[in-house]
Amino acid sequence: MRVPELLAPAGSLSALRAAVDAGADAVYFGAQELNARRYAENFTEESLADAIRYCRLFGVKTHVVLNTQLYAKEQEPAAGLAERLLSLGADAFIVADLGLAALLKKRFPGIALHASTQACGQNVISAQVLSEIGFCRMVAPRELPLRDIRTLCRNSPIETEIFVHGALCVSHSGQCLFSSVLGGRSGNRGECAQPCRLPYRARRPYALSLKDLCLAAHIPEILETGVASLKIEGRMKSADYVYGVVSVYRRLIDERRPATERELAALAELFSRSGFTDGYFTERISADMLGVRTAEDKKRSAVREAGDYGKKRLPLAIEGTFLAGRPAVLRGTVTRGDEAFSAEASGPVCEKAEDAPLSEQRIGENLSKLGSTVFSAAGVHVETDGIRMPVSQVNALRRALCAALEEKLAGKCPAPERRPVLQAAPSGFVKSEAKSAYFAFFDAVTPRALAFFDRIFLPLSEYLSHLDGVSHSSKIGIALPPVAFDHELAQVRATAARAAAAGCRAALVSGLWQCRLAGELGLEAHGDLRLNLFHAGSVEVYRGLGLRSAVLSPEIGIPASVGMASGIPKGYVLYGRLPLMTLEKCIIRDGIAALPDRGECRYCDSHRISYLTDRTGARFPVLRAFSHRNVLYNSVPVYMADKPAAGLFGHCIFTVEMRDEVDGVIASIEARRPASGKFKRL
Repeated sequence: MRVPELLAPAGSLSALRAAVDAGADAVYFGAQELNARRYAENFTEESLADAIRYCRLFGVKTHVVLNTQLYAKEQEPAAGLAERLLSLGADAFIVADLGLAALLKKRFPGIALHASTQACGQNVISAQVLSEIGFCRMVAPRELPLRDIRTLCRNSPIETEIFVHGALCVSHSGQCLFSSVLGGRSGNRGECAQPCRLPYRARRPYALSLKDLCLAAHIPEILETGVASLKIEGRMKSADYVYGVVSVYRRLIDERRPATERELAALAELFSRSGFTDGYFTERISADMLGVRTAEDKKRSAVREAGDYGKKRLPLAIEGTFLAGRPAVLRGTVTRGDEAFSAEASGPVCEKAEDAPLSEQRIGENLSKLGSTVFSAAGVHVETDGIRMPVSQVNALRRALCAALEEKLAGKCPAPERRPVLQAAPSGFVKSEAKSAYFAFFDAVTPRALAFFDRIFLPLSEYLSHLDGVSHSSKIGIALPPVAFDHELAQVRATAARAAAAGCRAALVSGLWQCRLAGELGLEAHGDLRLNLFHAGSVEVYRGLGLRSAVLSPEIGIPASVGMASGIPKGYVLYGRLPLMTLEKCIIRDGIAALPDRGECRYCDSHRISYLTDRTGARFPVLRAFSHRNVLYNSVPVYMADKPAAGLFGHCIFTVEMRDEVDGVIASIEARRPASGKFKRL
């Protein structure tokens, strides 16, 4: 049975050294820009070089994070950074932006790409598509239960990496517009202000925030899955946190056992939010998963005296020959794991001492002075016959030997293979005045809406519940669920096939597997805003997957959307409450109905719309999604009907609107009236 990689976070050089000291097999870290933890200390390019070399000395792999959605102007700088880091020996790159991934794979064919959780890999189908794009590993969603981890590891064409410890985003896989919409800081671009950590109310006070993940009690089960990598979250955490957490998981993996109560307590002392949760992994999803950082938590993890990290040493055995009339020679052998590395250094010819020869003991003492290196003396053997030599020359010989061994350990980093990427002619500015809409409920679809919109999408369950009403209209398609794991795919496929058999011709898709499923069923795939399309490169990837049109990310604004060349029609949000989060844990059940059984929530069936209220009184609609998930929508709708967007099609989102409100919105759009009341601008 393979032993998985233990992957540690490093938000600073001290944290990286702490990870190496604690026994990490690999570390992941980011540059000062272009990563999902922009407020971590992160690394300059100079310190990145030092970090990569340091890790290579100890045989620790380095994964560089480029895991945000990027603007078009950031693509080339990101590719340039990747090239420089490849030449330094970086082992892999964690990427969320599919357009960047495609660019990197074309330019550097040998590059190892790992798909970030924000790349929307949810199941085996997603892994297959990611493999085709050029990824060799998929970071699985933190929400994935054990049974689906097993399925993924058995059937994925690429490696699977899972999180085992650290903070949990309440929004599925960190796909979130909450921070961006409320405060202008994009979580999709590494600037999250964490509004989910603030207090809320449902029917009662509700801590939207989740406890930190801890799977230390499940290590034997995890190892049996065959997963490739166990990942610890924490690039915003201290070096002490990294050392402590990595040390515990190192022991558990090596000893193939679950954590003891003492070890779990030690992890909690390092950091917790009202304790830990394994609810997603075990499928015990309940209000017990909720947690905030309490005064007691802060007291337990009060800042301690910082550890002195970077003291890990490799055992070095030295043999020295100092014989009169011959050049001095040092031979050294270093053991690193199961490998041995040897090198040799030679010095000046030794002279016979007339008196006071340099003793074996004195030579040995100087050869053992390895304090400033990554080595520790594991035995020094000296052969000499009474020579004289300045001690400075012995020291120089020792330094030369250490330098030669470091070069052996770090290895040579050949320049990465670089292929020119011909800039294809722009796909063109495909214009479309067509209008599309998502309706959460069929009974809100008015005759005026049917006449006004060219395409209307209903949730899959809503479509099938109203077949008599939708079958007569070729305009009405299905919106595939935003999330589905492997154990749910058969149900999704069967119900979507029923819709196709009933006459459905189009599907609104929000991820990789939805594109592939739509194609299998002969449905036109149209991209939802949750695809997070920031630039033409990403649009092109999805066009290659069969996408016929796409609503662009509301985070890029109308000017960038209008100016984007693409081979398919592009849309923008014309009206509607933006879907801020998709939640695996049901707010409706735990915050409102307080029903214990996930599968029998009668409240959801009788109350279609619930609300979460923040401390200012703003009410955020909560709607049930497939498999008891929730979607949290913004408290106010976007309204952009009075703003010109030439060549883009308008997309509307109707969630809580009554029929008369729907018709009123359409009338305002037709008249291009300025916004009135409370609205959000993009």
